[in-house]
Amino acid sequence: MPFSLTDSPPFSWAFLESYLRRYDAHALRHLELLAEVRTRPAACDACEKSNDASPLERDDDFAAARKPSAIEASKADRLERLRYQLLNERAEVLSEEDLRAADELDRIYAALVGRRTPHGRQARRLLWNPDFAQDAVERLERCLDPALPLDRCTDSARRLTEEHFAACAGDSGGTATRHRVLLYAPLYLSSYCVNHCFYCHFKFDNPIARTHLSPGQAVKEAEYLAAQGMRHILLVAGDYPRLTGVDYYVSVVDALRRRFAGQWAVEIAAQSTAAYAQLAAAGVLGVTLYQETYDSSRYSLLHPRGPKTHFDWRLEALERAAEGGIRRLGLGILLGLAPVAEDARVLVRHAVYLRRRFPDCTLAVSLPRLHRPPEGFETPYPVDDETFVRLYCGLRHALPDAELVLSTRETAPLRELLAGVCVTQLSAGSSTAPGGYGDRAAGRSATGGEQFPVSDERPADQVAQALRRQGLAVVWESN
Repeated sequence: MPFSLTDSPPFSWAFLESYLRRYDAHALRHLELLAEVRTRPAACDACEKSNDASPLERDDDFAAARKPSAIEASKADRLERLRYQLLNERAEVLSEEDLRAADELDRIYAALVGRRTPHGRQARRLLWNPDFAQDAVERLERCLDPALPLDRCTDSARRLTEEHFAACAGDSGGTATRHRVLLYAPLYLSSYCVNHCFYCHFKFDNPIARTHLSPGQAVKEAEYLAAQGMRHILLVAGDYPRLTGVDYYVSVVDALRRRFAGQWAVEIAAQSTAAYAQLAAAGVLGVTLYQETYDSSRYSLLHPRGPKTHFDWRLEALERAAEGGIRRLGLGILLGLAPVAEDARVLVRHAVYLRRRFPDCTLAVSLPRLHRPPEGFETPYPVDDETFVRLYCGLRHALPDAELVLSTRETAPLRELLAGVCVTQLSAGSSTAPGGYGDRAAGRSATGGEQFPVSDERPADQVAQALRRQGLAVVWESN
């Protein structure tokens, strides 16, 4: 299957109108939107292709140099959301006809906003196609094969890591002999969440203490992290639209940037392209968003209520982030929710797909593993340590130049082992509760409210020392 369409035929307005009449419960409203978009009087001089052709009946090239007006941007946002609404409503019976409608709506959206990326959103067509990224998937599978001795797997992964992530002359004072490892910390902003993910301590009906930080309180938390040497900080929050909309995140980032010279990334609910563009303009460097599992049936069972139920909205979030100007994309799966081999295959295809569509973006891939989930939830597919190591090695073979990320969910010995083999980014000294660093600085014990329990509780300087003893270069900002 080709990676993308190479031709740009006229938009299929009649097909879309027919599709909406048959499958959309709000067809009249959306047909009006389609008519408004089709007849808009913009850029007419650029599209004198025929007497009856509207601007949007040409290919995407005419829009490349245009900036959409506020009205066009509003219509584009509505079109984008319509596309995902239809994908969600048709999820259980998704057919080629549904995918064609999604493609058409995406092409129209691209023309409205003047999208500069050369390919459309094709994740649904490619991530489950066994012919796509076949070489990368086979390299992953070789590492997962128990017949391959583990030491051979780790040795070759180590060589690849040293090749692609060699330390620079100034890293660790020039004393490092091996690859570099970035240390970062999460800064939790809010534990309020409207989703009902069974495996998450932030789920709506879990009776935990909830906290929401103001921008000023977030600055106080960051002061603690800066004193520990942290310069790369991941802002994390639950999904609670009344409290954690894009304007809130922009205000937090603005307050942090006025106080600190650091790098800011977010791990938040999936956003629209326009919202990601706001975050990029505010100074956000990266977006991390895990699909959790690529098995759509299991995904539906694990996410019964809340905005996160929308599989495709989440699946394509990193594409929207890149289209919005974000240049560091973090993806992953939550180990323990589904059979790991198939999820890992799709994860690799997803990474390859993003790399091909956005070659200027940095990819960071992670494999968080379920430990001590909320009461009443038993991990359905536990992953043992050897398989865990093989998965990380497999990712290094499949994606030689991708950042591999490991959090404090795992124990210190396992983190040190993988940092010496293939991991290039480690969290350190982490708290997974909003306000947790302030509590720590004041000598107060944790009062609950963490998203997940931390296994490696060492402060950042101790983690850095342990890495340097292996000859690794510790860095505090990404390239």
